[in-house]
Amino acid sequence: MKRELLGPSLFLALFTLYAVVAWQIPLLPFEEYETVTSATLPKVYAAFGIVVCLLSIGSTLLRPNEKAAENQPLEISHVVRTLGLLVLMVIYSAVLEPVGFLISTSAFLLAGFFVMGERRKKILLFASIPVAVVFWFLMTQVLGIYLVPGDLWS
Repeated sequence: MKRELLGPSLFLALFTLYAVVAWQIPLLPFEEYETVTSATLPKVYAAFGIVVCLLSIGSTLLRPNEKAAENQPLEISHVVRTLGLLVLMVIYSAVLEPVGFLISTSAFLLAGFFVMGERRKKILLFASIPVAVVFWFLMTQVLGIYLVPGDLWS
């Protein structure tokens, strides 16, 4: 399978499973006669995702082959990077509560940029730490949303 078809196909499978689950969300007793229920938004997300995936697959299949370089098969280095990012996501979710949002997010972004191929130290530091701090500030100080501070501070 070509690289341009693999992503949309995987997302199509994911959104199809999401749609199956979304249509099984039970309604609460007071939602029976409501127009918008707790299952409305998941159904809309699922339908929107399926439509976008089908459009992406269709545009890829209908696009004329202008360059042979664009239709290269999937390389092993891309798979390794993807698996590396998936492992980083699992580690991030495991250390988020004990370490806290700021430290774990900064470390996740640093490691993620490194896995994706960035090796310049200034770029790694200035692309991860300020992003995590600004996001933390906006969420906690501006919007008042709780982000876990971590057990290191207590």
